[in-house]
Amino acid sequence: IWNWWDYTDGVSGPAAWGFYFPICEAGRFQSPINIESRHLLFDHQLTPININNSDNVYGILRNDGRNLYIIIPFDSNSKIHISGGPLQYEYRPVEIYIRLAPPTMGDKMPRGSEHQIDNRSFHGEIQLVAYNIDLYKDYAQAQTSPKGIVIISSMLMLGGDTSEQLRKVFHHAELLNNTQKPSDIEIKSLNLKELMAFSSEYMTYEGSLTWPGCFESVTWIIFNKYQQMLSTYLQTLFTNTLRFVNNRRTLMIGTSAQRNVRTNIGYEQWFRSSTSSSPTTTCYPVNNILEYHVNNEFGLART
Repeated sequence: IWNWWDYTDGVSGPAAWGFYFPICEAGRFQSPINIESRHLLFDHQLTPININNSDNVYGILRNDGRNLYIIIPFDSNSKIHISGGPLQYEYRPVEIYIRLAPPTMGDKMPRGSEHQIDNRSFHGEIQLVAYNIDLYKDYAQAQTSPKGIVIISSMLMLGGDTSEQLRKVFHHAELLNNTQKPSDIEIKSLNLKELMAFSSEYMTYEGSLTWPGCFESVTWIIFNKYQQMLSTYLQTLFTNTLRFVNNRRTLMIGTSAQRNVRTNIGYEQWFRSSTSSSPTTTCYPVNNILEYHVNNEFGLART
């Protein structure tokens, strides 16, 4: 059953997933969503996300005909734990998904990311998936369980100065076969913190996996900082390597998209202006400083 699905508009696409997994259609905490900066809730208790080990990992980059992703084997990730921020447990990284869409002539709107910020998409989205090692014995069990998964996301935009780690991934991806069958290549050394461009500022909400069975077990963390990638990477990958039209799930709308999204963006400004010696635990409504930072950091021009 896990081999029938894809991200197309046809009978195997997101619109049909609910036939096999009802939660995909009826769930109240489904992902991805559009994040509106004016509705963000400021939470000063959101500390930076922490990776306890700066060691590099090795990974297996795979093109399976519908996704481009990196598998992080257990013997490579066993010492690396993610914690902090909204997370109450420690999580072990297992996969990295790279969401992309082919460039379209005359189309100025990016459309590769799963999430949107203020109704704007990005050219891509890189997602680090990790599972709860305090409560669950393995990745499979964690996917179906409360607080089982964290997905840390960094947006991608076309531009220059692609990071060394991101360049490494794209160079390896160009060596994969253009096939519907899984094609693998080993990446011997990856630094997860640099690859994801960790930022102390982020947005977070409770959501779901964006593939079947859409389990609502995910804490999403979206960094308030995008990464740049050269347009030639997209052109080369979709010309020579990737067969899918896109690998992103349809944006959730309606009841399922109504979510409390918290943020610590603008924490330093809030802290400097606070006169309280013991701040409360209240989540503060987003203010002008926060809205400015969200739009400015993501390069979203105000109209």
